[in-house]
Amino acid sequence: MRDLGWRQNRRILLISDNEAFRDDCHRIFRADDGAPAPAPLGAALFRDSTPRGHVRFELTTVTQGADGLEQVREAQQRGAPYALVIVDVRTPPGWDGIETLARIFREDAAIQAVLCAARAEDPWGELSSRLAPSDNLLVLAKPLDPSEVRQAAIALTEKWSQRRALSAANYKLSAQYTVTRILVESTTLPEGAAALLGALGETLGFRFAALWLGDDESGALRCEHTWSAAPDEAAGLDAATRGSRFARGAGLPGRALAQGEPSWFSELDAVDDDPRAQAALGAGLRFAIELPVAVRADAEVAAVLELMDAEPRERDPGLLDVLLTVAAEAGHFIGSKRVEAALRRSEANNRALLYAIPDTILRISGEGVCLDFKASRESRPWLRAEDFLHRHVADVFPARVAEQITELVARALADEATHVFEYQEQRREGARDYEVRIAGSDRAEAVVIVRDITERKRAEAETEARRAREESLRAQNEILAALSTPLIPISDEIVVMPLVGALDTQRARRVQETLVRGVASRRARVAILDITGVPRIDGQCADELLRAATAVRLLGSEVIITGLSPDVARTLVELGVDLKGIITHNTLQNGIASAMASSRSRSLDRGRRRRARRR
Repeated sequence: MRDLGWRQNRRILLISDNEAFRDDCHRIFRADDGAPAPAPLGAALFRDSTPRGHVRFELTTVTQGADGLEQVREAQQRGAPYALVIVDVRTPPGWDGIETLARIFREDAAIQAVLCAARAEDPWGELSSRLAPSDNLLVLAKPLDPSEVRQAAIALTEKWSQRRALSAANYKLSAQYTVTRILVESTTLPEGAAALLGALGETLGFRFAALWLGDDESGALRCEHTWSAAPDEAAGLDAATRGSRFARGAGLPGRALAQGEPSWFSELDAVDDDPRAQAALGAGLRFAIELPVAVRADAEVAAVLELMDAEPRERDPGLLDVLLTVAAEAGHFIGSKRVEAALRRSEANNRALLYAIPDTILRISGEGVCLDFKASRESRPWLRAEDFLHRHVADVFPARVAEQITELVARALADEATHVFEYQEQRREGARDYEVRIAGSDRAEAVVIVRDITERKRAEAETEARRAREESLRAQNEILAALSTPLIPISDEIVVMPLVGALDTQRARRVQETLVRGVASRRARVAILDITGVPRIDGQCADELLRAATAVRLLGSEVIITGLSPDVARTLVELGVDLKGIITHNTLQNGIASAMASSRSRSLDRGRRRRARRR
């Protein structure tokens, strides 16, 4: 696990089986505890007035090289490595000092070392043959000078800390460069998310990573992509992550989304609102960092970056700084890719909609030059863009049509209205009709839509012809209806309606309507219904005839039915039709004679009444 932060590390490991040597070292470093540290070179040269700090060493002692190597290894695993190891060149039993240093350097290449040897021992020959040249090693001769030892410890631990700080700074820049390069080179959000998670996991030493994106409609988080250092071990966690959705405040990513700041979860077995916690523990992961990502300019959190590891990590400022930088870049990337995706969808929809329109569409400049072109795929599929692009309308349309287009383009650019005209084009298969719509899109160009309306014109013509035929049939039916129920005046007071043919319900109602209107308009005193030509009659028709007779009688006129055949008379009797109040005659002649006699009688009565009034 990488330690991205650094503090002043004064941890020293002493390896020696010489008790007197160990006691001397304890006295040296205890004497220095709380003493002011030597002023830095810059302060001495430039009279820096910054107060000097105190040097406090943490000294750990072991007697054998193997124990020292184990101490170094454990310190590395804890994330608290030693800055300096002091080794006595002779540390029997077991490894000597040079062998011990060789093994320690293989375990921790950054540790600084002091090899203590008597002047008579002269270890340089062995050092050159058993250890690679290194600037991490300093040899001090016994007996040790306390001031020299203290100054060496201060210098070497300072060197370790400065190197660690420089490494962390370089590492931070490297991580930022890696992330920036990945995001710049990625063309889509899924591609960038996959590369980003892989880079973070590998460079920061995490075992599992996921990117959660907020749903624009519900606001819930859904997993966009995952990465795992060991895909087989994390298969269950990966499946659970990809199938999960979390509302704000729920689950590990939902909590970070609600808080709006990085969240550390050191013990996943204590998490009870995220069903993925058990899957993570099953993959050997106990620690998680949830990092909110601000996607929009108003810092609204719309994504969460999730990192998991086997061992908990401290809230290290260096790591947090790197993650915040990554989150900021990821936010810009996600936002831009979402906008790009939305634009691509919009362009695709507009393109599909445009090509679904069965029209020829052109963009025409104010000078009449075609700037863009889409041919109709239905009516004129042979039209090609190269035949229109950058050419004047006069070169591609008939002269009179081009003249109209040029004139209306100028008008559309001036008044921003839509202008429409139609024209006809003669082709080998026949005439084709077109409608041209012209609208100004801005002050510099107009949109011209040419639609083939041949079929529409044909449909309109057919509709008009069908309407004319229906009107003619309706007039003919009215004439036939009038002929089928004629009302013939015999005198000023008598009208006759002869009926011929089958008498259905509809015709019986027409008889009633015609008879009532005719009697009322002529003010007839007698109406004769002659049914000599009616072969049969049913009960409903009989009822309609009786209603007609009743209506006539209500107008003050008299009804006579003539021409009752034996079959019709028998049917009326069987149906129980009541003809009370209606005069019947077997022939039309008898009916007319009866009506004339009744009319003369009424005339004589009127004459006597007039003479009586004159007396």
